[in-house]
Amino acid sequence: MSSEGAYDGPPPNDPPPRGWRVETVALPAEPRRMPAQDHGAIDAAEQRARLVTHWTALLAVALMFAVIIIGIVRG
Repeated sequence: MSSEGAYDGPPPNDPPPRGWRVETVALPAEPRRMPAQDHGAIDAAEQRARLVTHWTALLAVALMFAVIIIGIVRG
């Protein structure tokens, strides 16, 4: 630092000498095999999930209309 307290900047950065590290080439391993998929079971599970979702939505809409009708009748 200078005597006045001003910042003199970072210290000098000298690059490393040439060949300071051995050049290496990383060779990735062969990709692994994915496990086989049972497409029939996947399709059946998706169909069941879709059926549950549709019935849940239908029940929610019916319940909403019942609450609205009860609110109108009592109001």
